[in-house]
Amino acid sequence: MNSFYTEEELKKLNFKSFGKNVLISRKASFYSANTISIGNNVRIDDYCILSGNIEIGNYVHISAYCSLYGKGTITLKDYSGCSPRSTIYSQTDDFSGEYMIGPMIDEKYTNVIQKKVVMEKYTQLGANSIVFPGVTIKEGAVTGAFTLVKEDLQEWSINVGIPAKKIKDRSKNIITIERNIINE
Repeated sequence: MNSFYTEEELKKLNFKSFGKNVLISRKASFYSANTISIGNNVRIDDYCILSGNIEIGNYVHISAYCSLYGKGTITLKDYSGCSPRSTIYSQTDDFSGEYMIGPMIDEKYTNVIQKKVVMEKYTQLGANSIVFPGVTIKEGAVTGAFTLVKEDLQEWSINVGIPAKKIKDRSKNIITIERNIINE
């Protein structure tokens, strides 16, 4: 048995849409698959959890043990990706103590904050990175391992730490490489 779903099996998962050459592990979990759109040339590895409103572009890789909680919408644009154990939250509970926390509590007692998260083209999360609601990781920006992203990241930057801090600029050579891929 193949460890990835076949195209016929993907159709039965009831995604909003999915493209060509999509490799999804049979060990990944999807909640509200009908709100998840997947482009072409996408791979989602073992033990990933994708839930809510998620838009995945082309040539995207979501590595093992990643979690995307998309109640407030998550967009991963072309050539973006998540290294192992990264987590993206587009919603979070209010931990101030003014409200209750948890999905089993009536909404009138909670304060769930929902904000869109966008990973623009050519972006990558390093292993174990965490992204909070409302963040845009701008074109070409990346994080190192164990980075906490609470605010937007600058274009073509390399960021590390808790919270994320820019340490240097990133090369734009991958734009040339993309042109070669397209022209093949």
